[in-house]
Amino acid sequence: MPSILLPPAIAAEKAMKLSVELSRTAEAAAAGYGAAIAPVVANIVATNGFITTIQTALTPAGAVAPPALIGLNTTAAAFTQLTTISAGITATIPQSVAVAGAPSPSFPISAALVTTQIDAVATFIKKFLVDPQK
Repeated sequence: MPSILLPPAIAAEKAMKLSVELSRTAEAAAAGYGAAIAPVVANIVATNGFITTIQTALTPAGAVAPPALIGLNTTAAAFTQLTTISAGITATIPQSVAVAGAPSPSFPISAALVTTQIDAVATFIKKFLVDPQK
């Protein structure tokens, strides 16, 4: 029987995997980045909720990985990564229209970094929140 923590972990992983593709699409949108990245922001909010569900269940036990398969330290690391991604998106949106309504020269690098970070958190969630429960 799977853990009660597995469904929110899988949902978080799926939201972030989907967000990788959405972020790539937003990169290509250039000046339309702000609107195109909005679904990713929604997925980050949802993922925060899924991970909060996991953290809430772990808190009474004070679980720390290791020895626990999943620990409060793992959820804290995921939250930190999601916060970094959110900050990156916030910084990238103005860059998408910085030069007379067109992207600044730094926009492609910033947008690509957001996508890389989203991919990294999706991998982290799979490795440290999903896989240990299988």
